[in-house]
Amino acid sequence: MQHHGMPVVEAGQRAARLFDLVGIDPQRLDAYPHQLSGGMRQRAVIAIALALYPELLILDEPTTALDVVVQKDILRQIADLKEKLDFSILFITHDLSLLVEFSTHIAIMYAGEIVEKAPARVLFERPAHPYTVGLMNSFPSISGEKRKLSGISGTPPDMVTPPDGCRFHPRCPRVMSICTQVTPVTKTISANHTVACRLF
Repeated sequence: MQHHGMPVVEAGQRAARLFDLVGIDPQRLDAYPHQLSGGMRQRAVIAIALALYPELLILDEPTTALDVVVQKDILRQIADLKEKLDFSILFITHDLSLLVEFSTHIAIMYAGEIVEKAPARVLFERPAHPYTVGLMNSFPSISGEKRKLSGISGTPPDMVTPPDGCRFHPRCPRVMSICTQVTPVTKTISANHTVACRLF
């Protein structure tokens, strides 16, 4: 209403259409947040984000605190809306398993720096950076052979005084002496696949 100068009645109609678009009964428009489930609150926030017809939607941990079934439903809804309304999505999450079907390209960040970037399928099939490999080994595969999960040793760095060289080197199982002194340069290792690591 404020951005488009809409009359109150028209704004209400637009809000009702957005609620309907994200799968909420428009009669719930006057409900308070505590009267909605977690999934409905997420959908309501998505409806708010879509109100200005964005070209880019930034989703920062959009499925946190939702159970797995609701997570999948929300992601399916977002994917449908993306196709219908033709916008791009920047999806920020710690849960890599959510990205298998959802993303086209993935950038892996560690301590504020991108350490690997690739098309989603390439990243899942051929992770290159030791941090990405550690992430992949820390969540169960939903198909294929069973494998033992392994975490990443150590703790994230203090960002006030990050380590010299590669920021991942204190936790890296393949660390070399140069990693502790020189910041790695990002290199292209195959089509659309870049990695910032001295191993390459």
